[in-house]
Amino acid sequence: MNILIINCGSSSQSFKVYQVNDNSNPAVTLSGKARNVATVTREKSRIDYQVDKSVYSLEVDLPTHRQAALMCVQILRQHSIKIDAIGHRFVHGGAILTATTRVTPESVKLLEECLPLAPIHNPNSYSVVQVYREQMRDVPQFVVFDTAFHANLPRSARLYALPLNLVEEKGFYKYGFHGLSYQYISSKVAALLEKPLERIKLIMCHLGTGGSSVAAFMNGHSLETSMGYSPLQGLVMSTRCGDLDPEIVLELMRQGRSPEEISTLLNTQSGLLGLSGYSSNLAEIIRSAEGGDTRCLDAYEVYASRLQLYIGGYYWKMNGVDAIIFTDDVGTGCWQLREKVCGGVENLGVLLDPEKNKSAIPDQVQFIHAAASTVKIISMPTDEESVILQEVVNAI
Repeated sequence: MNILIINCGSSSQSFKVYQVNDNSNPAVTLSGKARNVATVTREKSRIDYQVDKSVYSLEVDLPTHRQAALMCVQILRQHSIKIDAIGHRFVHGGAILTATTRVTPESVKLLEECLPLAPIHNPNSYSVVQVYREQMRDVPQFVVFDTAFHANLPRSARLYALPLNLVEEKGFYKYGFHGLSYQYISSKVAALLEKPLERIKLIMCHLGTGGSSVAAFMNGHSLETSMGYSPLQGLVMSTRCGDLDPEIVLELMRQGRSPEEISTLLNTQSGLLGLSGYSSNLAEIIRSAEGGDTRCLDAYEVYASRLQLYIGGYYWKMNGVDAIIFTDDVGTGCWQLREKVCGGVENLGVLLDPEKNKSAIPDQVQFIHAAASTVKIISMPTDEESVILQEVVNAI
């Protein structure tokens, strides 16, 4: 049985085909990633993929996630790969959808109710689900939700300081995101360090080309995380502002901007793009900052400072940690950011090895701390698709 797994981010779309048999571990027969989808950057949009041992790279316009999904369908047909089931990552199910769900006419209506909860994620994933409903009508599809990992957040972390009756009536809780990534990373690091999940303390930094967040993990579950009711809260991201004084939103409304206009501003025109003035790509921004561009330097400094604040807070909250992990494209691909964030905190037992850090290969697990460091520092690629796969297999 061939199961297609689609992981739709805000500016990327990963896809893998797993061959699943009863008597062996799943084997990846095709894997790929559409990059710079529906985003503003000077880098070209492209799809990189591998079938067996053959590697391909296509430069192609990808103005929408729907277009990226159609290109994936074309690739599958070009290589004569028949699909028996499909699994999708869906960022936010809120209180409506809390477990892996099969796509049916009834559940599609529930997915539509969730679209406003994550305005630059859920609509993208929904459009991809619709592409496969059109192109592969008879293939069963399942949706797996990113919020499940944080379901056991302590109440003190979940609650916002609003009138409690309003919180309960409207579901204004911190839900947290990137749960599929954190589920994978926490289990892998526990095995790597030979510690049970219940006894390990981790700070996991999921830093993507679109969305980014940090999570504190302790006593076998998520203790805190930077994203909240929506993926807008927390770190500075590619086009999202992250933490913001609510009074700014109120002032924008007083000045006549509509909720839709403010949502667009905060979700798609802010973050690195808003500060730099031209790019949402951190690597581009660092290069320009090193070349003397003061706006890009500001963007880089603000991005790194916000990340340090969260890591420091979680370190304090857990009274120390076993490991700090950097994952996803920016986390594993940007040695400059890791060096900036982990520098100058030797008194906390965090010592980066500069050479190990610079030479770390993005698609490999690498220990990048110095020998004297009491905290492990790890660059580790994530594998959300394997988590989605297991959910789909269990559902089937």
